[in-house]
Amino acid sequence: MGHYESPEAAYFAFLETFNARDTEGWAGVNSWPHARVSAAAPDSTVHWRPPTRVFNTAEEYLAEPLWDDLEATGWARSESMPPAVVQASDVKAHIAGGWTRYNAGGRAMASNRIVYVMTRTEDGWGMQAQLKTDSFVEGVDFSTQQAAAVDAVESALELLGSRRIEAYADSLAYPFTLVGPPGVVFTIESAAEMAEAMRGVGDDRLDAPAGSAQIVNCGSSGANVAFRVERGVVVRRALALVGLRLGVWRMLAVSGI
Repeated sequence: MGHYESPEAAYFAFLETFNARDTEGWAGVNSWPHARVSAAAPDSTVHWRPPTRVFNTAEEYLAEPLWDDLEATGWARSESMPPAVVQASDVKAHIAGGWTRYNAGGRAMASNRIVYVMTRTEDGWGMQAQLKTDSFVEGVDFSTQQAAAVDAVESALELLGSRRIEAYADSLAYPFTLVGPPGVVFTIESAAEMAEAMRGVGDDRLDAPAGSAQIVNCGSSGANVAFRVERGVVVRRALALVGLRLGVWRMLAVSGI
């Protein structure tokens, strides 16, 4: 279970332990259950397939060897990009970050952009989830994808706010991952299951103020979008991982603060 003094400390420890091939330390950065959700295209060759995984224990997380596969590609180490706290409370933080992989000669091999969901328990801060674009390329203009991802979030929120529950459920991609308070992660497998769950959340109007959805990071087939919603005087901040599925941008996961 994560035991770091700050979200940023847990963020840096994730790759420090990874580069050291420290299996226990690397798994120890996480909080359980731990979710890894990828917006990579279904035919992508990125690691950790299938794209949505929820691990309940360190043993599950470490069951698949990773270092051997990476080293076979020429990988020698990874470097973290500077973390940026996007949204935070006393017990949860969304950190925009990512990494670049290098070979032994120092040549950059690949980069990624991710939002890391950090949560705090009585033991300290740990990593509850990784919301991964898994399609980022340094120097590429993703402005078209950014606009499409923001539109997908705003459209889904409008359906939810107007209580068009079935249409909202149909607009999402499944399995859909929800990252709740510390220690709470679960997946919803279908639109029918989502619609049934949403019928119990109340009938009062939920509003998403115009312009509240903002791109955090983006690739060719995935983006993280921060937003806020209002229900009366109650304001909630949240973040959605959005992925391109069969030509349509759809929300894959949501984490609320």
